[in-house]
Amino acid sequence: MFPTLFFLRSSILVFSIIILAAAPIAAQVVNVERHRIVDDTLTSLTGGLGAGLNVSKNTSQIIRLNNSADLTYSTRLHEFLLLGRNSFLRVEGENVLNDGFIHLRSVLFRNNAIAPEFFLQAQYNLDWGMKRRGLAGAAVRIRFTQTEKFRAFASTGLMFENELWVDEDDALRENRNLIKSTTSINLSGKIAENLDLAAITYYQARPDNFFKPRFTSDWQLRFRISENLRFVFQFVSTYDSDPPFSSSDFIYNINNMLEVRF
Repeated sequence: MFPTLFFLRSSILVFSIIILAAAPIAAQVVNVERHRIVDDTLTSLTGGLGAGLNVSKNTSQIIRLNNSADLTYSTRLHEFLLLGRNSFLRVEGENVLNDGFIHLRSVLFRNNAIAPEFFLQAQYNLDWGMKRRGLAGAAVRIRFTQTEKFRAFASTGLMFENELWVDEDDALRENRNLIKSTTSINLSGKIAENLDLAAITYYQARPDNFFKPRFTSDWQLRFRISENLRFVFQFVSTYDSDPPFSSSDFIYNINNMLEVRF
């Protein structure tokens, strides 16, 4: 996490990185609700680019750059989202692309209280030992409330998931093909004039082992600096009751970045 003083000193540098990150590519959990559009009368195209930089040094120097991109196309009836993130790690002069994802989602008849969703995702995370994860699924989204300042949704459905995990020495491999239920609760709203909250929590489990889930949460605070510039703080955590051999049962990730919206 950026210390406050470091963030203030490096704002100009990070903003320059945002402009250069024109083609970027958070984790199993994807906070799709933060990208939804409330307006139900117009066809619109919106999106954003974000970047965050963290530098640390102990016995070795570590530079970590996170960049993200999102694009939302919305019509009066339907909505289509493309989300991506990539993390670049440099340790003592060696470059590593260590985690990232790309997520596609469509919502049909998006203004209905109950609407069908379809999604695809590709992901990898070398920090966790996950060489790849691909999933495809469908769900039903249920709207509890939607106002200009606050929205609450739930969704439930099924997905197919293929994973390849390896240990640190690439000696042991575990390939898993699973069918899972996926249920989520989504909250988003305005806390103050320049502060928004977007939170999503997933409960994902095999139908034959429903009470041993993967439980994942993504909480994001977005501070509006100007009309098109935001500072985003993100905390993502995952508890897996049946983790692969190379992963612990609880993992988390903290991200800070500047984001340009259009």
